[in-house]
Formats: sequence, C-alpha cells, structure tokens
Amino acid sequence: MDTPLVSIVIPVYNGANYMREAIDSALAQTYPNVEIIVVNDGSIDKGETERIALSYGDRIRYLSKKNGGVATALNYALEEMKGEYFSWLSHDDLYYPQKLERQLQALQASGNMTAIVLSDLDVMDTNVVVSRLKINSRFTTTQLQNSVFAILEGLINGCALLIHKSHFDRVGRFDESLITTQDYDLWFRMFRHQRLLYVPEALVISRLHSAQGSRTIQQHERERNDLYIRFLKELTVEEIVSMYGTEYQFYCRMNELFRNFKLNAAYRYSNEQLQSKEVPYFVYDEIRGLSYNLNRMSEGRADRVCIFGAGAYGTRLCESLVSRMIQVDNFCDNNPEKWGTVVNGVPCISPSQLVEMKERTLVIVAVATPEPIVQQLETMGVSFVTTKQELDPMLDKTALLKWVSALETVEGIDYTTDNISVLINQYKKIVVDMGNRLLS
Repeated sequence: MDTPLVSIVIPVYNGANYMREAIDSALAQTYPNVEIIVVNDGSIDKGETERIALSYGDRIRYLSKKNGGVATALNYALEEMKGEYFSWLSHDDLYYPQKLERQLQALQASGNMTAIVLSDLDVMDTNVVVSRLKINSRFTTTQLQNSVFAILEGLINGCALLIHKSHFDRVGRFDESLITTQDYDLWFRMFRHQRLLYVPEALVISRLHSAQGSRTIQQHERERNDLYIRFLKELTVEEIVSMYGTEYQFYCRMNELFRNFKLNAAYRYSNEQLQSKEVPYFVYDEIRGLSYNLNRMSEGRADRVCIFGAGAYGTRLCESLVSRMIQVDNFCDNNPEKWGTVVNGVPCISPSQLVEMKERTLVIVAVATPEPIVQQLETMGVSFVTTKQELDPMLDKTALLKWVSALETVEGIDYTTDNISVLINQYKKIVVDMGNRLLS
C-alpha cells in the first residue's frame, strides 16, 4: 500500500486538561507516514498548553497564534501542513490506533484516492465509552455515501473524516466568521455532488464534557438555525429527490430532525415548505402498513399504546407516532414525580396502573438503554412490549402526514404557553382520529 503523508491537525485553546491524551493517540497511529500539527489558538492558561505541546519535542509540529477561534486555527494548519490528507483531531477527543490505516486501506480498495472518507465513532463520558454511533444502523451505505445526506441527518463528526487536500482547493476553507458551525458549513460545501466513502467501524472516541463550545457558546443555537435554513434554501430539487425520494419526504424528515434538535426557526421554515407540498399517494399505504405492523406486535389484542419513559426519548417518539396517525394513550415512568402529570397532551401513569391494563396495551420502551425496563415489564407480566430502537427503522420508512403540524407555522404565537399547547394537542388528536377513520 502506498503511504502518502497525512497531517493530523489538533487545534487547542486552554486544552491542558485533555490534549496530552489526544496527542498520544495521534502518535500511536499504526499508519506510518504522519505529521502531527498542534495549533495553540492563543491559550490563556499560564503557558500550560504550550508546555505540554513543547514536551513532545520534534515528534509534533507546534504552531502558536493569537486567539481567533477554531476555524482560524484549522485554516492556519491547512496553510502550514505538508500532508496530502487532512485529519482533524479535537484536543479533547481520541483516535483509535488504526484510524488512519483503516481509512487509507478503504481508499486504496475503492480506487479513488481523493474520495472523502467517513466512519463511525464511540462516545466517552467521564472517561468511559458509553455508546457507539454506528451510523449505518438506521441508514444504508448508499444513503450515507450520497452527497450531503449525512450532513443533513447530523451524523458527521469532523474527527471521523479523512479529506484529501484537493477538496480545500475546490471549495475553500473554514468560514472564520462562524463560531460553532464552521465545520458543518464547510462539510456541506465540500460534500455536495460527491460520492463519499463510508468505513463501518468506530475509529474515533468523542468525549462529552461541560466545557464544550457547542454547550457553552450562547450563539450556537442561532448559528445552527441559520445554517440549516441556508442548507434547505440552497439544495436543488434534483439533490433533494436523489437523497430522499420526494420533496414531501425530505421536508417530513427535516421537520422531525429540527424538532429533535430543538431548532425552532429551522423547524418553522421546513414546516412551511412541507405544508405547501402535496401528500404522495403512497404515504397513506405506508401509514396503513405501520398501523398493521404495530397491531401484529400484540396479535391484534391491544387497543391501547403506552410509551414507557416520559423523558426526551419518549416525547420524541410520541410526536413521531402521532404524526403518523398512531394514537398514544399513556406515558408510564418509574419516576413518581411524573405520575398524574400530562406530557405532550398525554397522561402519565404509574407502573402499577399499567399492570391493570397490561392485557390490552402495547408498551413501547423509549429510553437510551431499554433492556432493564424490558426486563421490569416482563417481571410485571406485561404481555406486549417493544422498544423505540426496534420501531425506528419502521418509522424511518413511513412519512408523516403534514396536517398534524399545520398549525405550527403561524408567526407571532408562543407555542410554549399552556393554553396554546393544550389547543395544539387537542387539534392533533382530532386530526389523528379523522385520519384513522379515513384510512380504515
């Protein structure tokens, strides 16, 4: 295998807490031809970041500049790097030793040495790997390699990429006016009209911690809203159809994503576009199919749906089901403080109340780690149990009906107020009831 030089770029600002681990993981690469560039973006930690970097001597290239933000640090490295490939490593993340070797092997096997490579990643919290983002668990390789699909779905971590330098010559560099979205802005410009190369293996560990910029910088939400609205405006109909099949399906998916991302402005814009599109005839067949599959899970014996887990997972699932004409009758939760409350217009009951209706209720467990709850429900004698994770592939293949969100585009209304929330939830129940009568 040819061994072109790869430049690993580590931008850092006040990074003494984690950067040594990042540098060590770069030095541990099994791929033999690497340069490691550490860019100190004007740290103000009494020289600690610089001392750590300099302790590595000539094993790394150390660059220092005035503070200007991560985009300026990355652009500085792009100017200075000698490698044929660019590989970003955040100072608080880690590479697995085989990261570059696996990605270069994939390029060699593909026959296209300038393809943009993406891969899976693991997520670390308090120094423990807690989850694996295996991005082909819900989407096909064909989808993931299709232009900006993975960008729109929010699946790209910049450190899991390997990028040939020619792409920067083609579309330019990071936009230094953007504080927290400079990465997705560039990836969108770079990935458009490209066929990517997906390596289905976790090659990066992404660390979660409270000091991350996306959690602490106030303008992050506004930047993300503006960014996604621009994406939607710039995409052509041909691009949309190639990725999602129809414009209607595209805006359905964007609605769900933006609601989950809590990007209210982007959601309103997407919903406006959705309301202007005709519902394709096959959507009704998809919804009938979803209802049929849910009915089969209880052998036709359940006439109620209960979501176990009244947190973020559960509320997202509730919205997803209701938008597909599936009525949710109850939430259930182990937290006594939630018993007797109303969540998304749906009453939350206790596990003991659930037992009283266990013979006629399909229970969908909606938590990040469902296995303990599934075992609890089995112990309680609940007959019909599934999980959000098992339902997600079915939901992905079923477009929503636009009328459920028809009232959510009106300007000047605060949808968070109690009265408006009750009104919207009541409207949704009426739409679901009417829709089910029409579909039956």
